[in-house]
Amino acid sequence: MTEPRELGLVEMAGLVAKGELTSGEIVQSCLEALDAYDTHLKAFISIDREDVVKRAREIDSQAAKDRGLLAGIPVAVKDLIDVAGQVTTLGSSFFREAELAKKDALVIGRLKDEGAIIFGKTNLHEFAWGGTSANPHFGICRNPWNLEHNPGGSSGGSGAAVAARIVPGALGTDTLGSIRIPSSYCGIVGLKPTYDLLPTKGIFPLGYTLDHVGPMARSVGDVRLLFTAMLSPDARKKLEKTGQGVTYSTAGSKRLKGVKIARLPNLVPESMCFETTWLKYQHAYELAEEEGAEIVDEQIPGFEAALTAAFTLTLAQASEIHHERLAENPDGFGTDVRALLEQGHMLSAVDYVRAQRVRARLLAEARKLINWVDAWIFPTTPYPAGRVGQAGEPNAALFTGPINTLGFPSVALPSGLTEDNLPVSIQIIAAPYREYQLLGIAEIMEDRLDFSTGLPVGMESLG
Repeated sequence: MTEPRELGLVEMAGLVAKGELTSGEIVQSCLEALDAYDTHLKAFISIDREDVVKRAREIDSQAAKDRGLLAGIPVAVKDLIDVAGQVTTLGSSFFREAELAKKDALVIGRLKDEGAIIFGKTNLHEFAWGGTSANPHFGICRNPWNLEHNPGGSSGGSGAAVAARIVPGALGTDTLGSIRIPSSYCGIVGLKPTYDLLPTKGIFPLGYTLDHVGPMARSVGDVRLLFTAMLSPDARKKLEKTGQGVTYSTAGSKRLKGVKIARLPNLVPESMCFETTWLKYQHAYELAEEEGAEIVDEQIPGFEAALTAAFTLTLAQASEIHHERLAENPDGFGTDVRALLEQGHMLSAVDYVRAQRVRARLLAEARKLINWVDAWIFPTTPYPAGRVGQAGEPNAALFTGPINTLGFPSVALPSGLTEDNLPVSIQIIAAPYREYQLLGIAEIMEDRLDFSTGLPVGMESLG
C-alpha cells in the first residue's frame, strides 16, 4: 500500500479535495518518514510537531469550499525564511537562540492562505553562503541518493527532504543556484522564478540584487502548483496578461511544435562536464527536436564573464550584510563562510562597478536572444554531487549563477543517473514572466526523460 508521503503534491491535493485522504493521514506519514530518515540526513533544523498535527486537524475540520490550493499539504521551509512563532536560525551560531519571528515572510503567508502546513525548517549552508550544506552548527546534511555525498547548497535540507519523501514540497532560496544545485544533486525539480516576482520580504538576504525564492518538488506539475500558490493575485494576473497561461499538451506527438529552443555551444564546453551530464544535456536537445521543437545555434557575446560578475556581486553584498558581525566575532562563522566574507572585504569599488557594468551589458545581449526564442537549455550543474567532507565543487554554479545576473526564470529538471546512481540534471531558461510557458516545456521534457520517481537508493536500507 502506498504511503501518503510517497504521493506527489498534485495528487495529494486532489485526494484531499475529494475527501479520499485527510491532512492528518499525510502529516502522520511525513512524521514517520522524518523519524526514520532524518537522523541520517540532517535535513531539518527544527519542527513543531504539535503545531503541525494541530494544523492538520484544523484543515480536516474545514468545509471543502473554504480550503485553498494546498489544503492540508505539508511544505518544508529553508531556515532562512521567517515563519511566525518560530526561530529563524539562518543555519548559524549567531541566531541559534534568536527571538521568535513575529511575522511570516510574505510567501509563507500566501502558502498558509492556500491551506499549506509549514512542516518544519530545513538545514542549509550557513547563512546560505556555500554549496554543500555541511553545516558546522546543525549537522552535515546528506544526499538521499548516497549518504556519503552532499545534497548541494545552500538549500540542501529542502532538496534532501523532498527527495527522501519526507515532504512533497519545500521552499528554497537562490542567489547563485541554491535552489537548482540541490535540485540537481537530489534528483528533484526546482524553479528559480523571474527576479522579484516572488517577494523576499521576511527572508534573510545573501545578495540583495541576486536573491530569489522558489519551490522545490518531485515533478514539474508539483512545482507549478506550489509556485502558483506563492503568487499574489496581482502577480497571477501579470503572468496572464503577458500571455503566460500557455500550456503544452502532455499527450500525443510533436508537443513542442512551434517552439524555438536555442543551443549555445560555446557556453557549454564538454571538457567542463561530467560524462553523464554532458550526454544527457545533448540528449535533451535531441528529445526536444523529436517533439517538434526548432533548435537554433546561437550565442550571447561576452557571456563567459557572467559567473565572475555574479560571484563578485554576491561576495560584495554578503560581506556588507555581515560587516559588523564579522568584525565583532569572526570565530562565530564556519571557516568556509568566514573565508568568503573576508574575501568580499578585499574587493574594491572598481571591482563592484565593473561587475555591475558586465551585468547590464549581458542582460541587454541575453534579451536580444530570448525575445525571439522560447527557451534555451544548459546543464544544471557540471558534475553530480561531491562527497561529504570535500570542498564544494568550484564550478557548481557555472551554469546557474549567470542566470541570476539576468533574473530570467529557470527550472532544474532531473535528466538521468550516473553509473554510481547519482542524479544529473538539465536547466531550461525562458524570458521573464514566462514561467508557465517554461514549465509547460519542462513537463514535456520530463515525460521524455522519464527520470525515476522512486525512493532514492540511499534510503532503501534506512527506516
